[in-house]
Amino acid sequence: MLRNRNFLLLWLISVVTTLAIELFTITILVTVFEQTESTLQAAGAMVARSLPAFLLGPVAGVLVDRFRRKNVLVGMDLLRIALIGVSVWLLRLGGTLPIAPIYLILVGLSAADVFHQPARLALIPSLVKQAELVRANSFIMVTRQVILALSYVVGGWLLLVLSLQQIALGVAVLFLIAIAAGLFIQVPIRMIRDGDEERESFWQSLISGWGYLRRHPIARPLTVMEMWEHIPHGIWTGALLLAFATQGLGGDSADWGYIVTGYFVGMIAGSLGALLIDDWLTRFPGRIIVMSACLSGFLTLAFAFSTSVWMAVAIGFVFGPPFAVRDVAQDALLQSTVAENQLGRVYATRETLRSAIFMIAGLFFAWLSDIVPIRDIYVAGGVMYLLTGLYALTNKPLRQSKMALVAESAEPVV
Repeated sequence: MLRNRNFLLLWLISVVTTLAIELFTITILVTVFEQTESTLQAAGAMVARSLPAFLLGPVAGVLVDRFRRKNVLVGMDLLRIALIGVSVWLLRLGGTLPIAPIYLILVGLSAADVFHQPARLALIPSLVKQAELVRANSFIMVTRQVILALSYVVGGWLLLVLSLQQIALGVAVLFLIAIAAGLFIQVPIRMIRDGDEERESFWQSLISGWGYLRRHPIARPLTVMEMWEHIPHGIWTGALLLAFATQGLGGDSADWGYIVTGYFVGMIAGSLGALLIDDWLTRFPGRIIVMSACLSGFLTLAFAFSTSVWMAVAIGFVFGPPFAVRDVAQDALLQSTVAENQLGRVYATRETLRSAIFMIAGLFFAWLSDIVPIRDIYVAGGVMYLLTGLYALTNKPLRQSKMALVAESAEPVV
């Protein structure tokens, strides 16, 4: 797999675009929180990242399945460079951060990612062999988690030594690297042919995508499960975790960074572990998904009752491995059971539904944190995770699901 040039280029795109978006978002979130001292206003960064997926997800899925996915990747990164250029201009004077315009920039960046992410994920089964799907997803997952962990540490450090304008310029350079990598990806012949043979109208494609998801025995329960799960996911926004670290544990923003980093280190460990148990993941993905969902509830309850920052860091680390292994199992399961010409729509539709719920839940919990103790919010989240795990446990097709064998990809062409 590591000798697969096209996959490595796709991996590079995932790495640099993740780093770019996270650095920009984290530095904006911290600056807004320090400037306003408002959890709700800081949660605006979460809204800016979630709203586009809710509004554009179905459209993005259709377009990703109708056009060459390589072109989608390059086009969206070109758009993001233009948006970063606008942010550089807005930040030229320094001083107080123009919150509303910068959040609009975040909305634009996230809108581009609504198209970019399903295109990346849908390309994976076209660039690697079916037997390597678990390894490919694990490899991308582990490096993505490394980048996410570093982003919180590096983002805080950069704010001490650089201006927001200089950070934005660095983000633009990262997007340029992603564009260069995308131009060199060779698109499989089968992928091009599928797009050329598409004869449905846009609206027919949109409707057929929803119908396919509704009928699919694996994609449907996975989507339902993730929809419900994204309600308690709302307690894990950066703003809520910052409030938990400061109000619940008496810490500061540095302690918040330690907790988040602990979780991402755990995700890294879990992603590496997925590489070691790839055969088991291939045979029993459904059981792994069910066990992870139940475990999330118990760990969230333990986190709610943590008595120190380092206890919270330790629980955050333990949270990581089951989440990472489950994410790998879910992506590989979808990529092996969903038709390739429907994969973009399935990914985008899932993202639409869960982003809408996550956005609403995040805002609700941010508002609620000003009324009730922050620990109570995390207790409620733990109970909701357990209910989601119960749904997964009682869904037989999901519980007993296995990865289907599919034909190997055709030879690539530019």
